[in-house]
Amino acid sequence: MPDTRTQILDIAERFIRTGGYNNCSFREIATEIGIKSASVHHHFPAKQDLAVAVARRYAKNFRAGLGEPAPAGKQPEQQIALFCDVFRSAFASSGLACLCGVLSSESALLPERVQQEIASFVDANVVWLEQALAGGSKKRNKAIHQNARLIYAALQGAMAVARLKQDSRWLDDVSLAISHQQ
Repeated sequence: MPDTRTQILDIAERFIRTGGYNNCSFREIATEIGIKSASVHHHFPAKQDLAVAVARRYAKNFRAGLGEPAPAGKQPEQQIALFCDVFRSAFASSGLACLCGVLSSESALLPERVQQEIASFVDANVVWLEQALAGGSKKRNKAIHQNARLIYAALQGAMAVARLKQDSRWLDDVSLAISHQQ
């Protein structure tokens, strides 16, 4: 059984991924675990502390699923397919939208620290994609940067619609279109 802090993070992530930042309540988290809400505050003094911790953990796990952007022996097309697969498998395992995609859509309502954490997630993914597209080369250009942003945005959008429609084919179709673009 996971420790209390991990349980809090797991439940908060699910609440945020299903209904956004304002769907995450310390009281509901505590009730689901069977503890007092003061115990949630013990681990995370404020809601923004909890959201930042959830976002950091999510980003760390996402990056771990990706690995290095340009490992020896891998072609850019293989790495872009891997990036698409991480989105597809995240949706397949949960049926939920990307945590950072959900929070991005409500960024104007978020505390600044949470906004910064989500922006870091986006930036890290675009950099990963740029490195993958460049095949490990240090050369980057405007086209690579734009393509990386296009891939990221297309997958986030597809995941949001897949969640709405409960239809993973949105991610499949976008992944296929991205692979044909490469």
